[in-house]
Amino acid sequence: MKRKLIKHGESSLTISLPRSFVKDNNLKKGQEIEVIESEKGLFISPEKSKEHKSVSVDVSNQLEIIRKILGATYKAGYDELNIKFSSFDEIKEIKHSLQSQFAGYEIIKQEKNNILIKKISEDDFEQFDNVIRRFFIIVNEMASDIKEATRKNDFHWLKSISLIKYESDRLADYCRRAINLKFKSDYKRLGPLYTIIEQIEKVSDNYQELCEYISNNKIKLCEKTKDIINKQVEFQNLFYSLFFKFEISRMNELKKAKDNLQEEIKSATKKTSEKEMYVLVILDRALNIIYSLNGPLMAVYI
Repeated sequence: MKRKLIKHGESSLTISLPRSFVKDNNLKKGQEIEVIESEKGLFISPEKSKEHKSVSVDVSNQLEIIRKILGATYKAGYDELNIKFSSFDEIKEIKHSLQSQFAGYEIIKQEKNNILIKKISEDDFEQFDNVIRRFFIIVNEMASDIKEATRKNDFHWLKSISLIKYESDRLADYCRRAINLKFKSDYKRLGPLYTIIEQIEKVSDNYQELCEYISNNKIKLCEKTKDIINKQVEFQNLFYSLFFKFEISRMNELKKAKDNLQEEIKSATKKTSEKEMYVLVILDRALNIIYSLNGPLMAVYI
């Protein structure tokens, strides 16, 4: 529908809201509404109270996966968690997960075998674009640091790099929570975007495993494997550049880079030690995870 602009004061212009919109949303004089400016235009919506979501979870005898269980509740958008547990180690892991994953949440009540956690501050998804960029940068830096640490055979540094994984997890969880709560976004499709974030987090899992494996076994990599790590960093940076400045004409460039690097990995496996072989397996896995995102990448932008 079309609306005429009305001059209001010296420099402001106003429009009237459609009667049906006012009636359907029970709007009154003086009430605040939300006005959102984006590249696609100006959007007006009634300010509505956020739906309160709570869930009860029993993590008894599930110590190894408590972090994943609680992470799933955070990403799903719950504001209140009533958690049942059965041991000291479980409550310790719950509290550790709360500190590292749940921004804005506090323990409200703790009993013998139960703990109540609530969100005490509002979600701020206006920072989504900055956070998702920071998420990609951290994973890229993780790969670059691995390249430098393996070049210097610095096993202590590799151990430290493995801890970057927890920061990437925190940023990925923020992004996935925002998507599940249907935040206002300029991205065309949020489903494929969720997949990209999920899988890039798996890449950081692989890098963590790589750091721990090399450092624990004190493996001094041959020059060929070091070169493959360097090309893996370049490939990851290529995906990063495509994500933030998408050009469909460059998708073939991504495929060629993937095919060439995979061929080098296959060739290297024929001439390496058993221990170093697993390093190549991890790199091949990370390479294919990133390349598998070419479809979701196009779906986000096309």
